[in-house]
Amino acid sequence: MNDVEEHHPSKEIYGEVNSYLRGLHIVLGVTASVAIYRSLDLARWFVRRSARVSTVATPEASKLVSPELFRWATGGPVYSEFTGDTEHIVLARSASSMVVAPATLSTMAKIASGVVDNPVALTAVSLAGEGKPVTIVPAMHGNMYNSPQAKAVVSKLESQGSIVIPPVVEKGVAKYPELHTVGRIAGAVARRGARDLEGRRVLITLGATREWIDRVRFVSNPSSGAMGVELGLELYARGATVDVIAGYTSVSVPHVFNVHRVETTREMAEEMERLTREVRYDAIIASGAPVDFAPRSTWGEKIKSGRELSLVLEPTPKVLERIVKKPRVLVAFAAEYVGSLDDLKEPALEKLEKYGADLVVANRVGLPGVGFSSPELDAIIVDRGGRELFRGREHKEVVAAVIVDIVSDALKNSSL
Repeated sequence: MNDVEEHHPSKEIYGEVNSYLRGLHIVLGVTASVAIYRSLDLARWFVRRSARVSTVATPEASKLVSPELFRWATGGPVYSEFTGDTEHIVLARSASSMVVAPATLSTMAKIASGVVDNPVALTAVSLAGEGKPVTIVPAMHGNMYNSPQAKAVVSKLESQGSIVIPPVVEKGVAKYPELHTVGRIAGAVARRGARDLEGRRVLITLGATREWIDRVRFVSNPSSGAMGVELGLELYARGATVDVIAGYTSVSVPHVFNVHRVETTREMAEEMERLTREVRYDAIIASGAPVDFAPRSTWGEKIKSGRELSLVLEPTPKVLERIVKKPRVLVAFAAEYVGSLDDLKEPALEKLEKYGADLVVANRVGLPGVGFSSPELDAIIVDRGGRELFRGREHKEVVAAVIVDIVSDALKNSSL
C-alpha cells in the first residue's frame, strides 16, 4: 500500500460497520451493464467491513462510469488495461477472491471459455487458476438471461467452481440483486474460500409472529428478522440450500432462499411440522421470535378506543416441539432480559435440555443497541456439553459466521 492509498479518505469508512472481512483483498470486476453504478456502493460495502478492494474494469465499462469513481470509492487501484507489469498475475496471487458485478453475458461467456481478451475475464481466469473463488453477478435484459446460451454459460461457470448469484427477474429484466445480498454472499465466499456446506439443506426460522387482538391490533415483539437473514446468507454462500419459515420482518428476505411466510405462532409451528415431516434437514436454526402468548378471544372488528379492555392471554404452541424428523444439528435461540452475559448460562442450559438442542445462542434483549432490531448481539453460544464456544458483543454478520462455522464443523464430525 502506497502513501496515497494509506491516507485516502476512504479509510475514514474502513471497518465502520464491522471487521467481518479484515485481512481480505477482494478484486471487484465491473463490466458494461447499466447496473454498473450499483457496484460503487458494493465497493464501499466491502470497505466498511474492513476489506481491501482493487477494481478491474472492461474498456466498455470505463465508458459508462469513470475508473476515477471506483478509485474514489475504494482508495485502491483501478485497472482498465494491463501492462508489462502483469497486474492480473499480481492480483491473482494477492487477492482472496474476485466478484464480477455486474457481469454481462459476453464477459461471463469469456470467463467460462477462457477467452481472456478483456481485463475482467483475464483476471477472473487467473484467480481461478490460483484456486481462488470467483463470484459472478449477472445483470442484463431478461430475454438474454433466459436464453439457452446464457443457461449453458451459467451451468459451465458453476461446473468450473464459480459462484453465480441469480439475478432478481422483474418486468423482463434480470436485475442486480439487493446490495446486502450480493455483499454478504461475496464476502462470505471471500472469507471462507470453500463451499464447505455444498449439498447440505438447512431450515431457518426468522422474524416475529403476530397474535391479533382485533382487526388492527396485535401482540408481537420487536424482532426484525435480521439475525436469520444473516445466517441464511452465510449458509447460502457456503453452498447450502436454505429453506426459511419467515414471520413478520422489517428487513428484506433475500430471493435466494426458499421462503414460507407465516403470521401467527401456530402457523409457524404447523409449517415446522409440515416441512420436517417431508425433509430431514442437516440443520435447523431457530432464530425466529415466535410470540409466547396469544389472546384467548379476538374481536372481529376494530375495538372502540377510550374504554377499558381486559385481555386473557394463553400460551402459544412451541415451534421446536413440532419438529418431526430431528435434524443432524439443532440450534436454538434464547432471548433474555438479564443483567450480564453470566446470567445467560442457566437459561441456555435449560433450553438445551428442554429441546434436545445441540447448540443454544443465548442473547440479551431489551437493552439499547443489542438484540431485537439492532445490528449487534450480546450473546453466549453454549453446546450440549455445557461448553461456551462464544462470548461477547458483536455484529450479527460476524455472529452468523461464528454460528455457521460451528454448524459446519458439527456436520463434518457427525456420524448421523
